[in-house]
Amino acid sequence: MAAQDQQAAQTPGATSGMAKATLSRHESTLRAQLAALQSRCEAAFHQLRDAPAAEAMALRAELSGLHLAIGETVRRLAQLPWEGAGSEAELSEILTKTAGTSGLVGLGRLAEAQAALAMGELGPADDIFAELLALNAGPADQTARLAFAQGLIAEAAMRWPDAARHYALAARLDPDLRSLQKARALACTTGDLTAAFRLGKGLMVLAETSGSPEDRAMAMAEHALTLEAQDRPAEAEGILRKAVQNGRATVGPPSPDHARHLAQLARVLEAQDRLSDAENALRKALDVTRATLGEAHPDYAGRLNALAGLLQAQERDTEAEPLHHKALDLARGLAGGPHPVVIDCLTGLAQLAERLGRLPVAEGLYRQALSLDLALTGRTHPDHAGRLCALAEVVRAGRRMAEAEALFRQALAIDRATIGEAHHDYGVALNNLAGVVEVQGRPDEAEELYAAALAIFRATLGDLHPATLKVTKNFRAMIAAQLPGSVHRPGVEALWTLGQAAWQGPGTIE
Repeated sequence: MAAQDQQAAQTPGATSGMAKATLSRHESTLRAQLAALQSRCEAAFHQLRDAPAAEAMALRAELSGLHLAIGETVRRLAQLPWEGAGSEAELSEILTKTAGTSGLVGLGRLAEAQAALAMGELGPADDIFAELLALNAGPADQTARLAFAQGLIAEAAMRWPDAARHYALAARLDPDLRSLQKARALACTTGDLTAAFRLGKGLMVLAETSGSPEDRAMAMAEHALTLEAQDRPAEAEGILRKAVQNGRATVGPPSPDHARHLAQLARVLEAQDRLSDAENALRKALDVTRATLGEAHPDYAGRLNALAGLLQAQERDTEAEPLHHKALDLARGLAGGPHPVVIDCLTGLAQLAERLGRLPVAEGLYRQALSLDLALTGRTHPDHAGRLCALAEVVRAGRRMAEAEALFRQALAIDRATIGEAHHDYGVALNNLAGVVEVQGRPDEAEELYAAALAIFRATLGDLHPATLKVTKNFRAMIAAQLPGSVHRPGVEALWTLGQAAWQGPGTIE
C-alpha cells in the first residue's frame, strides 16, 4: 500500500456510512461503559475510606482492576476513529471457519450470531465458541482457533485473566505470530511477566524462522515491551535497535509500526538518561509518523509532545515551547472529542511554564488537565492524585498555603485508598503536606506527618536513598527551628549523620 493510501485508510473522514453507524454504536457503548466503571470506582473508593485492613486489600485490588478497565476504555474511545469498532470482523471469519464447517451448529443460529456480530454483540458467538471448545471434537489447530476467538471476546470485555488463559491455550496448541503476540501482551497485562518473557522469546524464534522482516521487527518490539516492564531498559534497547534495523530493511516506504518502534527505542533511551540519543530516535519517529499517518493522528501529537519534553529535560526551553504549543493545538483538534493526549500536552506545557516562573499560566494549564482528567478517568485514580500534587506545588509557590494544603489532602486521600499507606508515593504526599502545614505555623502536626513519611521511606527505599535523606533534611530543619525538644530529634540527627557519611564528596546531601 502506498504511503498516501495508507494515510487515507487511517483517516476518520474516509469511513463509509455503514462503518460510521457501527462506530457511532460502538462509541455509545463505550461511553456508557466508561460511566458505569467510574460509578463503580466511586463506590469502591468510598468503601475503602472506612474499610478495615482485612478488607482493604481486596477492595484496593478491585479498584486497581477498575482503573485498568477505565484506562483501556478511554484508549479505545480515543482510537475509535482510527482503529475501527473492534474485533467483530475477525470473529465473524473465525465463526465461519469453525462453526460453519463443523456441522454442530445450525445454520439459523449461525446466521443469528453473524448478525449479532455485525451489530457489535459478541455474546451469541461467544456461546457457540464455548460449546465447540467444550466438545473438543476438532483438530488442535481448530481448537486453537476457538480459544483465540474466546480470547478476543474476553479481551473486548476486559476480562483480562480469561483473555490471557484463552490466548495462552491457542499459542500452546497451534503457535503462530498472532496468538503468541496476543498471549504475550495479555500475560503482561495480568502481571505474569515470566510467562510474557517466555512467550516473547517464542514469538521472536517463530518470526526469525518463518516470518518477514516486518514480522521480526514486530516480535522484537513486543519482547522489548516485556523487558521494559521488567525494568531492563538496556536489554530492551539492544533488541529494539535490531527491530528498527529490520524495519528499515523492508521493501517500500516506512510503516507506522516502524515509527512506533523508533518511539519505543526513544523511551528506553530516555529511561537510561541518554537524552540526546532519545531525541534523535524520536525525531526519526516523528518524520515517519508524519509521512505515514499525518499530523492529524494522535500518535503525531503525542510524539511531538514527548520530543518537547526531552528538549525541556535538556534545558532547551526556547526550542521546547513552540513544540509543546503545536502538540497541544494538534491534540485539541483530534477527531472523536477530547483525547487523553491533550492531558499530556497540557501537563508538558504547564511544567515548562512552571520552570520559567510563569505560575499563573502553569496553574491554568494544570487546572485544564485536571478538568479533562475528571471527565475521562474520574477522581479516584492515582494519576489524578499526581496531577493534584502538581497543581498544589504551583499554588504553594504562589504562597497560597491553605489552598495548597487542601489540594495535597485531596491527593493524600486518593493515595490512601488506591496505593495504600505503605507505598513510597504515599510518603511523598505526606512530606508535601507536612511542608505546607509547617509554614502555616503548626509544627506539632507537621512533626507527625514528617515522622510518618520518614518511616515509609526508610521501609521502602532504605536509610541512604536520596529521597529518604531529603525527607530527613526537611524534618531535621523543622525540628531545629521550631521543636528543639522533639522526641524524634536524636533519631533524625543520627540518620542525617549516617547519610552525610555515606554521601561524602560531590554527592553530599546539602
